Amino acid sequence: MEIFRHIEDRKISLPKPILTLGNFDGIHLGHQALLQRVVQDAKARDGRSVVLTFEPHPLTILAPQRAPRLILTHKDKMVLLQSCGVDAVIIQPFNSAFANVEAEAFVRGYLVERLKVHKMWVGKDLRFGKGRKGRVEDLIRWGAEGGFEVGIVGPVHLGGVRISSSRIRDLIKRGEVHEVQGFLGRYHFASGRVIPGYQRGRQLGFPTANIVTRTEMLPSDGIYATFLEVDRRLWSSVTNIGVNPTFGGGPRTIESYIFDFSGDLYGRSVKLFFVKRIREEKKFPTPEDLVGQMKKDVLGAQEILNQVSMEERAQLAR
Repeated sequence: MEIFRHIEDRKISLPKPILTLGNFDGIHLGHQALLQRVVQDAKARDGRSVVLTFEPHPLTILAPQRAPRLILTHKDKMVLLQSCGVDAVIIQPFNSAFANVEAEAFVRGYLVERLKVHKMWVGKDLRFGKGRKGRVEDLIRWGAEGGFEVGIVGPVHLGGVRISSSRIRDLIKRGEVHEVQGFLGRYHFASGRVIPGYQRGRQLGFPTANIVTRTEMLPSDGIYATFLEVDRRLWSSVTNIGVNPTFGGGPRTIESYIFDFSGDLYGRSVKLFFVKRIREEKKFPTPEDLVGQMKKDVLGAQEILNQVSMEERAQLAR
């Protein structure tokens, strides 16, 4: 997959570009339906499937107080776009100057003249250009004048609920990670690396990997059944997100106890997949009481993870 850092990059020369645009945070099933149309159409027309996305998220510039915590890091989003079969991604820096480009000027100047778009696939609620004044009907009209078609993909629903990034963020925030899987088509994950911690888990007989992550959208504090991926291999684990109140509290940490693992993970890159929340984090009267609960948490996590099929596990570590 080719990656271009600006829509005006002179290296961009894509035959018959079939394009879609958006933030694609999460790359949930609704996004995947749109991307599938783009990829399939590009193959049928002997063209290139292209995603135009923005960095940072536009609300970071337009309304910082409403800017969301992102489900995916930028790197993880690129990896998932590639797994969807996308040929090229254009990462347009979003700043105040780009935000002030009128919708019609964007279509005629960038999509028609610069990219020479062959066809576009968009969601029916698309808004674009200065003040988000551009609508799908405008895109269809200007596209026809500029020589490209516009295809529309409707929203995807699950159990009568429309799939959206905001809905997914809400579920993650509440710790309902088992519900998120249906919307994402995968388990929500945080990517990061292992760093030294306070060694409390080791002292209690449960050595943990202390994970620092750039993933912004993390589940609420609590205990979770998880899979930890290291070098494309999955390890069953139980993870605590929180402030360790039994020991007087402290900074929020992510600590994973990995079953049947021995070795040094310090400095290693990992992905942590959240399967299901077991319980909330709580303060115990003594460390011994905490150890007793941790043993129960391990058994609970094992029971949950044993229900995950080998096919699902293979998809996680691909």
